[in-house]
Amino acid sequence: MHISAKIFLIIGGLVTVVGIVGISIGASQIDDLEDSWNTFEVENGKNGTFQVVDEDGNGDTGFTFWVKGVYEDKDGNDKWDVCDNLIITITESPDVNTSWDYAEDLNGEFYEEVLPWKGCAVSEDNKNIDREEKGLVKVGRACYGCFSGNFSFESNTNVWVTNDDVIGKKVIEDGVGLFLGFAGGFGGICCGVIFLIIGGILALTIKDNKNQAMMFMPPADNQMLAAQTAVNPNQTHMSQPDFGNPPQGGL
Repeated sequence: MHISAKIFLIIGGLVTVVGIVGISIGASQIDDLEDSWNTFEVENGKNGTFQVVDEDGNGDTGFTFWVKGVYEDKDGNDKWDVCDNLIITITESPDVNTSWDYAEDLNGEFYEEVLPWKGCAVSEDNKNIDREEKGLVKVGRACYGCFSGNFSFESNTNVWVTNDDVIGKKVIEDGVGLFLGFAGGFGGICCGVIFLIIGGILALTIKDNKNQAMMFMPPADNQMLAAQTAVNPNQTHMSQPDFGNPPQGGL
């Protein structure tokens, strides 16, 4: 196999593996995202004390209160029944950022809210079903614009409490991890497959010349190759007889 084909195949395999790992990491973020969303400061309790951590020093968005139930108005008083007779008292809260609209008026206290500015008024567009799968409905909020400090409350019914700032940050972090994991994973797999295809094509079309052996033809039996040397022929010189000087002697 040609060296270039090997390089493409190796790179393709490695990138594909990295892509699979990325998808696995992204998939694990789904569970983390669900866990972050379902993080409660208090679950099914009537009181609680916890710390407000205002990291940026500009105030926190506060806490949301949930109860078991559904949005209905059986008594017809134009107020959701889950809010009727609900009493939540804030016994301790930090100072608030008075530059926030309405923060000074609320002063960290509990206030009824299903959707912003609509309180617990009965309306089809005044329902919060974010935690419907847990059978929870939103009834209000507290500690709007609070700085760092202790927060305590008491309730006449069992409530679930979420820290909006904490959940918001966790959900964003997990969401980014989810996106990067899946995007990077699918991208890695696509690139890896492309490299593998190119490597396969190169492996089939390019031949490796380094393994081609030279062919030698051995001499045939009893066959000799001799160098022929040019030989000058002997030259014979004939002299002309001298008739003026006859040979001496006689019979």
